[in-house]
Parts: sequence; structure tokens; C-alpha cells
Amino acid sequence: MQDILLECLKVIEAGVGGESDLPAILLGIVVAQLTILISVAIAIFGEKKNEFEALDRNVILDHIIKAKSLLLYLFLAFFPLLFWNSSLPWTRLLKIICWIIGVFFITKVLVNSYHWMKGNKFRLRFDYLRKLRNKQDMEEAWRSVWETENINSQNEQEFFNIFHSAVNRLLEDDER
Repeated sequence: MQDILLECLKVIEAGVGGESDLPAILLGIVVAQLTILISVAIAIFGEKKNEFEALDRNVILDHIIKAKSLLLYLFLAFFPLLFWNSSLPWTRLLKIICWIIGVFFITKVLVNSYHWMKGNKFRLRFDYLRKLRNKQDMEEAWRSVWETENINSQNEQEFFNIFHSAVNRLLEDDER
């Protein structure tokens, strides 16, 4: 493991200091992530279901994929590589840091997507509903919950507890 880290550091040092294949390697990693992300998005949005449709769409866009931030993540991963050869060595190090941040968040989106596809969706739904503050999204999400039939009693109780705390929070906000 230590040998691999030393070899990676040598590649980064060579890439920062002069001409190298480092930008192509970094770009290849981002393109691979983007390819996987597109496939995952097609799989997630291709699922056919009737229950929790509006809630699940909001959970996927706002909580799993984080669509509002995804463009920023892609920018952080791609932009540092655009003007690599014309930049100074010390700015290349900053560009690598930006690239690492972008790749980290894209990887986080992929991991969240995996958990959505393979894990307990109710846990993710509950987490989203607890954090939800937008009143329009809240109305749409809760309508989707209460229109769904045949929810098991444990999940229905959890939905009710979250709904109860959301209503109390809204009432407290209105009193202020």
C-alpha cells in the first residue's frame, strides 16, 4: 500500500512540475465517473412504480444526486484540467486540489445512488423528509406519502412522527 502511495505521489509531482500524462489520467477518471453516473441515473429514473412517486423523485434529485450541486461538482472536476499545460506549477497543485474535491463529491453521489438502488429506501425517504424545508416540496412529498396505500405499520408510524414534527416546526415558524 505504501508503495502505491509513493508511486502516486511521484506521478503527481511529475505532473505538477512539467509535461506529463497526469491531466489525461485525471480526465479519464472524471469521464469514467460521469459514464457510471449517467448509467445509474438511467437505472434510477427507469424504475417503474406508482407508490411514493413524487416523494421518490424529490429524494433522488435533492438528496441522492443533489442535482443543484452536481454542476458545481462537475465544474470542480473538469475546469482544473482545461488550461493545465499553460498554467504555472504552483497553480497546478491548486487545480489538483479542486479536482480532488470535485471527484470526492461525484463519488459521494455515486455511493448515495448505490444505497438508493440496493438499500432500504424508507431510511432515505425518512431522512429526506426530516431535512425538508421547502413548503412546496413538502406539500408534494407528503401528498405522495398519504396517497400511497398498504404502507406497513412501522413505516406509517415513522411517517406520522416525521409529519407531526414538521407540522410543529411550521407552527413555531409562523408564531415567530
